[in-house]
Amino acid sequence: MAVGEEEVNQLNLSLIYSKANGATALPVCSSLTGQELKERIRETLDISVDASLLLFFQNGSRNAAKSLVEDAATLAAQGFQDGASVTVKADAQEVKPQSSALRHSIRENGTSSYYYAHANEKELPPEVRYAYGGAPTKMSEEQAPEVTKALPVQSMAKYSWADEGEFVCIYISVEGEPEAVQAAGDGKAGQVQVEFGQRSVDLQILASEREFRLAFRELEGEIVPEECKNRVSAGKRVTLKLKKKNQVTWTRLVRPKMQG
Repeated sequence: MAVGEEEVNQLNLSLIYSKANGATALPVCSSLTGQELKERIRETLDISVDASLLLFFQNGSRNAAKSLVEDAATLAAQGFQDGASVTVKADAQEVKPQSSALRHSIRENGTSSYYYAHANEKELPPEVRYAYGGAPTKMSEEQAPEVTKALPVQSMAKYSWADEGEFVCIYISVEGEPEAVQAAGDGKAGQVQVEFGQRSVDLQILASEREFRLAFRELEGEIVPEECKNRVSAGKRVTLKLKKKNQVTWTRLVRPKMQG
């Protein structure tokens, strides 16, 4: 391959569009530009040429960041990988932070601005900086906003753990927490949600009438969040695999609280 040339590959993309029933498969060539991809998506999803499109892509890992698809660059240059998912937003408008009332107040009033505490905030990522949906729709008098009730939380107290070399594993078994394990199902429908921090882990299992939770805020050692995993064995157990940052043996799962 000559210097400066991009390797051309076939990519199988998964399109996520709110008006489609589930994900839509789209095979494309990695040499397509972002603009050409938009045209292919219009044809595939039957989106009007009058509708503006914004695309965000995310490669296979659940921890991978979402990136805005650039019109001029090829998919290969933007880092698309086979199996990447593409979120399609129609009729999207960019919310420009520099034109907001908050930024105007800071420019005009400096440190005297009511909003000065926000002056050094970092710019939000693209997927947060865009508002979607086109013109607002007036609600009829009969319509009332739905109120989502918070589910009661039940702590999971019966678990076991083990140091297994590179990982520390936490086990929630059906013998100890039968309702939680049953609610987890096979874990493929989003019932099991886990948040890993540098020294913390927070497990939530969502059932129809309650939320089961197990959280540790001060683990014995630091972990690598992006390399941690969870696994659901349907009807048997839920396993959390914590990747150690340092390869030392853990003699306890959490550090004792310091006495003041």
